[in-house]
This record gives sequence, C-alpha cells and structure tokens, in this order.
Amino acid sequence: MFFINFVTSYMALLITSFVYLPFGHVIVPWLDVFHMTEKHLGQKGFQINPGRLSKQLFYFTVTAQVVNFAMETIVPYGKRRAMDKIKGDDKAETKDNAEEADFLARVREEAKLDKYDPTDDLREMVMQFGYLSLFSVVWPLVGCSFLVNNWVEARSDAMKIAIGSQRPIPWRGDSIGPWINSLGFLSWLGSLTSAALVYLYGGNRSSAGKPSEATGWVLLLSILLAEHLYLGAQVVVRYVLEKIDSPGLQKERAIRFGLRKNILQESFGHELDEKDEAGLGLEKGEKITREVLEDAARKSSTQGHGSPGEKFWQRQQSMTETIEIGRRLISKVSQLVAPQNDRDGGS
Repeated sequence: MFFINFVTSYMALLITSFVYLPFGHVIVPWLDVFHMTEKHLGQKGFQINPGRLSKQLFYFTVTAQVVNFAMETIVPYGKRRAMDKIKGDDKAETKDNAEEADFLARVREEAKLDKYDPTDDLREMVMQFGYLSLFSVVWPLVGCSFLVNNWVEARSDAMKIAIGSQRPIPWRGDSIGPWINSLGFLSWLGSLTSAALVYLYGGNRSSAGKPSEATGWVLLLSILLAEHLYLGAQVVVRYVLEKIDSPGLQKERAIRFGLRKNILQESFGHELDEKDEAGLGLEKGEKITREVLEDAARKSSTQGHGSPGEKFWQRQQSMTETIEIGRRLISKVSQLVAPQNDRDGGS
C-alpha cells in the first residue's frame, strides 16, 4: 500500500525535480523517435517552465487537500441524504418499549452507516509528512498549509465519527504499525532530496535547463553530508528519548509490578508491602454484583437520571434474562426470514 501511494503521490514531483528541469531540453528532442509529431510539434522553440515544480507542489499540498476534504466529508453526507430521499419513508414498523423507542431507533440508524477505518487517516498523515520532508524546500509554506488543513481535518473527522459512521469500538494500539517504518523512510529520503534540491536550485543561480552548471561530485557530496547529519541527529534523539522517563514507561512498570505481585500471592500465599502498591498508584476496582446494578437502577428511577440507553442496558439484570431475551429475538428474526426464503425457493 505504501509503495502505491508513494508512486502516485511523489513520482510526478521527483520526475519534475530531477529529470524535467535539469535535462528537459536534452531529453525532449529524443522523445519523438518515430517522427510522428514532427509536423505538429516544433522542438526548436521548446523552453523549460521553471515554475512548474512550485505549481505542482502547490496543487498537491493545497488544491488536492481541499478536494480530498470534500470527498471525505461533503460528498458522503450529500450521498446519504440523497439516498434517504430516494428510499423514502418505506420502513418496517417495529413495536418497541416506549422508554426505549428513541434509543433503538438511533441504534438502527447508526447500523446503516459505514464503519470508520483509521487506516485512511494514518495514510493521509504519512503522505503529508512525505510532502513536507521531501519538497518543503521548494515552497516553505507547505507546513503552514498542512497546519491549517489538519486543524480543519481534525474537526471534520470528529464530526464524521460522531454522525457519519458507526460508533467505533475503542481499542488500545501499541503503535501505528508499519506506518512508523514509512515515516522513517520518508524522513531519510527527505534528507537526500532536500540537499539535492537546495544545491540544484538554491541561491542566486538555478540549474533548470542547464545541467552543465551542476557539478556531479559536489551534488553527491551535498547528499552524503546531509544524510550523515540526519543519521547523527537520529542517534542523538533516540539516546535522549531513552533517558526520559515517560508516563507510559511508569505505567508499564506498574503493570509489571502488579503481575509479579499476583504471581507471588498465588505461589506463596502472602501479600507484598501495601506502601509499594500505593506508591505505584494501583487501585482496586468495585466488584459488580446484582445488588450494585439494582441500586444503580433504583437511583436512576428515583433521582431522574439515566438516558434511554442506560435504561435499556439496565433492563437485563442477569445472564439468564439476557439469554432468554436473545432467544426471543432470534426466534422473531427466524419467523420473519422463513416466509422470505419460502417465496425465493418457490420462485
């Protein structure tokens, strides 16, 4: 996936930077090998457009981001509204409890929405980082454009998760997966391309259309120097971060201590010092029993608290009741599906 996104996102800019601008006037005369365009295209008046690279970068970092925002937020919303009007109000009537009707109606509407996939947002962030690290020397305002875009994108994604997709199941991820390797590769490649672009087009001169002005060994030396500076900075940053005691490491040590404590209690039958436990911030949770659930329901009814969703989930107070209600729901669904299957089989 990363390779495909790399080719579609960066290949045009790389070709413009290192093929078209330096060697365009040399390559263009050799493109018409079979002389099929000789009568229609004159090669003598060909001139390289020196502003092509900056215009391409502006498109990818500004125009394409606006189009992507519209495709992710506005188009799905309009599509959903249009489909609702086309389908009309032809909906099957369901008899629900009066207290639960609004809650169950909302659940049925959310079940029709698309599932939220965080991979798309991760891919978008990685591609933005690639534009920033590879070509920000061409247009220094790339970072500002992405800052504004991400400020709007964060709020549109929150709205999309809240009203435009199914409620996601929360789960804890240790990292962003293989995308971390993609970020490392892009940062390393950015050190090479930035040095090359600065040497080729920086300062008071420009080698666009004049490759003889660029010295090969100086270009190679610039790239190697930038790469070694990047690798040295990477080693220093990793060393400093390893020395910092982050809250995540503290929590990880607390979890390991709790595991060792449980193993010792199960093996030897004695408790560790309570001071160590309090110092690590470990707390015991409340034991959930039938009495606790009934007390919560009683408070909800007497004090006027509790949403329709809470009342729905508190209605089943035991596993036996939940199993019985599930059996009744399965029986109702099978009764509705059986006539449909008979009609399909008869036809």
